[in-house]
Order: sequence, then C-alpha cells, then structure tokens
Amino acid sequence: MSFSPADIAYFLEVARQGHVGRAAEAVGVTQPAVSKAIRRLEDAVGVALFERGAHGARLTAEGQLFLESARRFDSEHMELMRSATELRAQHAGLLRVGLTNAASDGPVVRVLSEMVRHRPGLRLAMVIGKSDALNDAVAKAELDVAVVPSYPGISFSCDQLALSEDTVRVAARIDHPLARRTALTLADLADCAWAMPSRQSAARRLVIQIFEQAGEPAPRVTLEADYMSDAAMGLIAGTDLLGLVPASVMSAWRGRVDALPLPMLELRRTLVLLTRPQARWSPLMTTFRDQLLANRVPPAVAIAR
Repeated sequence: MSFSPADIAYFLEVARQGHVGRAAEAVGVTQPAVSKAIRRLEDAVGVALFERGAHGARLTAEGQLFLESARRFDSEHMELMRSATELRAQHAGLLRVGLTNAASDGPVVRVLSEMVRHRPGLRLAMVIGKSDALNDAVAKAELDVAVVPSYPGISFSCDQLALSEDTVRVAARIDHPLARRTALTLADLADCAWAMPSRQSAARRLVIQIFEQAGEPAPRVTLEADYMSDAAMGLIAGTDLLGLVPASVMSAWRGRVDALPLPMLELRRTLVLLTRPQARWSPLMTTFRDQLLANRVPPAVAIAR
C-alpha cells in the first residue's frame, strides 16, 4: 500500500478546514481534485475517513486515527524534500575560484578535483592571477573565493583564513659555484643574476628591503616570472640563475635544484583563503573551505605559488 504525498496533504487540509471546498481553495486546486484524493485514500485504507454533509466534512473515528499517521507522513516527507534540496544545492551551482598558480598535486587542486568528481552539477570558473588582483576580484564579488600566499607585513582587504605555511628560499642548481659554500653573505651574491617575480610582488619587495637594510645593491634580475613554473625552474636548473623558490616547489626538483645557505633570505608565508567581508556563503563555498581545512598540510609540503 502506498500513499501520494499530495493526497495526504489534501486530506490534512480538509481535516483542518472541515470543508472540501475551503480546503481546495487553500491548496490552490479544484474541489473535484480534492474529492478524488480523499476517495483514493479511503479506497486504499478500506474505510471512510470523513462524514460528508451539508455543512462540510467531519473526520470519522477511523479518520481521527488515520490523522496522526498522516501528520507524521507529511512531516517526514517535508523533511525528506528539504534534505534533497540541500543536497542539490551542494552538488550544483557555480564556484568561482582564484588561484596563484597552485601546484598541480597540491591540496587546492585535490579538493577541486574531489568536488568535480562528486558533484556532477557543479560548474567551476578558475582564474589564475596575482594575489592583489585576486583580492580585488573577490572584494568586487567577481570571484567567490581565492587562495593566495600572504607574506609578513602584507595585508588584504578581504577576510582571510589561514590554510598552511610555507618557506621561500634562495635556490640554485646543485652544481652552482655557490652551492659548495657552507655559509654565504649577501655580498657573495653581488655578481649573481636572479629569477624573480615582478616588482609588484610581495616576495621581491621583501628581498629588496633586506638587501637595502644590509647596505647591499639590489639583486640583478635577469628573468622576471611571476610564478615558479616548470619553465622558470628549468632555467634555474640549467643556468647560474638564482631564484626565490617555495619549499613545496623545491621538493619536486630535488636532485637538480637546492636551497643555498642564506637564512637571512628565508621568507615565511601563509597560504590564505580570501572571501568578501559579509559575503553570503553558498554551500559550494562552505564545502570548499571545509575540505581545504581538512586537507591542511605540514609547512614542508604546503601549496606553492
């Protein structure tokens, strides 16, 4: 025996109104439609549920007993519908994400891959850009979230949630002339050519500040690259260029590139999730945040810029 949720809803409304016509008006259907629903229920149950008369419809004794079960059925059906709606909301929709060239095997890419695999209705818009530009895009509601590195002394206008930490160090090919030294000073780098991000980069500004405070000339930049991509790392591995390389990127080039003993140039950075202040969090944004937090990693393998 099965019951239609609509028929149960009509039954409950007739019980509330005490009248088939008023019940039909309340639920927005015709009176014959409600009458047919009641007859279907009575045929299924095998007893009369209402006594019909000139003044309306009154529950029979059997109808009173059926009323409690009908209320539970309706309540459970509404709860089931709410759950289904929430599940659809989490599995569908658009998520606009900004990244600063995240590592292909990093937590951000793993989380996005997991969401795409398990949410067939998900649409993903991904923007690769610089931290400041991504912050502005989130602030203007052009992006829902962005994952960017934050350096000491650098602030963003958006809300920030710390995800992991990483260290940026000066790196060179393993057979670089300076690689044989056990200790180095900034003066030892005077004749070196560098691979660095643009002048607007927080990392480059911090390095230049360190050289200036030590009274040394600013590094000579031969290769300007905003991201330590495979191409940039390949040039460092195949030339005498020095580069600012995150520990996470360095690990993938072990045996070809290594950090130089320059503790004064080690830059600590925090990977943060940017969101617009007072933004309304969609289920997809919440899922993305929660899975990133669940995938927190030790600093040595944090996400690369």
